[in-house]
Amino acid sequence: MYGALLTLLAGLVGVLFALPASWSDYPDRYPDFRLGRVWMTPYPSTLPVLITMLGVAGLVAAVRPSTARVAAVTAGLAALQVGGIAVVAHRDWWNLAGADGASPHRAAAGSLVSLVMGAAAGAAVVVSVLLYRTGRSVHRPSLIQVVGGVLAGAVLAGGTPLLLCAYWGYTSITAAGQFAVWWSLPWGAGVAATGTLPDCAARRTAALCVLACALLTAFCVAAPPVHGFGVRLPD
Repeated sequence: MYGALLTLLAGLVGVLFALPASWSDYPDRYPDFRLGRVWMTPYPSTLPVLITMLGVAGLVAAVRPSTARVAAVTAGLAALQVGGIAVVAHRDWWNLAGADGASPHRAAAGSLVSLVMGAAAGAAVVVSVLLYRTGRSVHRPSLIQVVGGVLAGAVLAGGTPLLLCAYWGYTSITAAGQFAVWWSLPWGAGVAATGTLPDCAARRTAALCVLACALLTAFCVAAPPVHGFGVRLPD
C-alpha cells in the first residue's frame, strides 16, 4: 500500500511540475524576452530526475515488498530534495517576476503550486518512514557508526552552504539557506542515515543515494542550461 501511495505522490508532483502554472507565461507573449529561454521556470533541472527516483522507488516497493527499506530510503531522500526545491521555488517565483521573467499573476499561481508540491513531498517523506517500518531485517550499527554518521551528517548539512557561499562569493544568509534547503540538509540526513539505520542494505542505499544526488547536482550545475530550465543560483 505504501509503495503505491509513493508512486501516486510522485505522479502528483510530476503533474504539478507539468502544469502551465509551473512555467513562465512571458516566453509565450514575448519570444525574445531578455532573461532568455532558461528562465522559463524557477525549478532546477534536477527536479525531473528526483521525481523519477521517487516514483520508481514506490513502484519497486509495491511490486516487491521485500525491498521495502531500500525503497523507503531512496524515496525519502528524493522526497526531501523535492520538498526543498519546492520551498525555494515558492520564493523564487516572485524573484522571477521581479526580474521581468513572469507576470505577477503567474508568480502567484506558481508560488501556490510550489506549496502544494512541497506538501506532497512532505507527505512522501512521511509515507517513506511508514514504509521503512514495515521491514523486518535488523542489523544494528555499532556505536562508532552511529556517532560517526550523525557527526558527518551534521558537518555536511552545516558546512556545505558555507563552503559554497565562499566559493561562489555569496555573503547573504538567503544564499546559504537556499543551498541548505536544496542540497545540504537532505544530504546530511542521508549521511546520518548511513550510520544510524538498523539495516545494512538501507545504510548502503542511503550512502549511494547521497552520492548519486551529489553527482547529479554537480553535473546540472556544471552543464549548460537545457531548453526551458537549469540550476538557478542565488542572485
